[in-house]
Amino acid sequence: MKINPLYHPKYFPTWIALFLMRCLVSLPLPIWQKIGVGIGLVLNKFAKSRRGVAEVNVDLAFPDLSPQDKDAMVKKIVINTTLGILEAFYSWWASDKDVERRSTVKNLDILEDALKDDRGVLLVGAHFSTLDLSGRVMGVRKKVDITYRAQDKNPVFNHVMNTCRQQHFKHLIEKREMRKMVRNLKKGEVVWYAPDQDFGRKGSVFAPFFGVDTATITTIGKLVKVTGAKVLFFSHFRYGTGKDTHYVGTVLDPFNDGFNDDDVNNATLLNKALEDVLRQEDPTQYFWVHKRFKTRPDPSEPSPYKKKAN
Repeated sequence: MKINPLYHPKYFPTWIALFLMRCLVSLPLPIWQKIGVGIGLVLNKFAKSRRGVAEVNVDLAFPDLSPQDKDAMVKKIVINTTLGILEAFYSWWASDKDVERRSTVKNLDILEDALKDDRGVLLVGAHFSTLDLSGRVMGVRKKVDITYRAQDKNPVFNHVMNTCRQQHFKHLIEKREMRKMVRNLKKGEVVWYAPDQDFGRKGSVFAPFFGVDTATITTIGKLVKVTGAKVLFFSHFRYGTGKDTHYVGTVLDPFNDGFNDDDVNNATLLNKALEDVLRQEDPTQYFWVHKRFKTRPDPSEPSPYKKKAN
């Protein structure tokens, strides 16, 4: 009898870790939230690489802050990122009833009205710290397709993650499955897509983001051209702490059907929408531990993160 490779002994630590995470997020939210804050404080001291990335990003995006304010902001970013990881596990296993009780979606009527036009909707998201949970917040009210980037490093983790996600979303679409995305949009479905990471020079243009020319992928504009989809924006933030914690997602229409054949115009629209909502709400609830400004317009210009490492 052939044993499922997912149960190979080398993956036992992963299974144990996932079991412990499920136990943790099954505790009352105030308890695991306090644990998350504690872990975040520890990581501020010892996760020097990721904290260093956040420091570079804050230096570039918020140059007018004092050194003390920058340090406080980075500390909060690391804590929010840690909480976001726990919230991701919570989103896998929490009941619909619990997620709905702890959350609100504003302007859902904007999405419903867009769907009345007999075209699909590209619901543009971003890597807020509440990334995974935001899908559940929307999903308990409106089933959507979500896109994800496949990771090959740990098949057990991928298996559990995707099995949980499949229970909560209409379809899972790997980001390289462009034909599936196009097909579903043409069928009038809602496809969530986060275009806000640096995937290098290929397939990207440069557009301002917090005053920095930033490599931005051109996928959204291409999907609009092929499918005629309406593009909306979905932000999501955590408010309050402990038993008063509430998650709020907001559907916005900041683009005014402004996407066209100009990739720089499209990238500028996307980056401005994200920057505006972060400045208005809480910029520390964004994934600033990602090397967002790694690719520079001038190929000879070194990555700003290399300077930090040196």
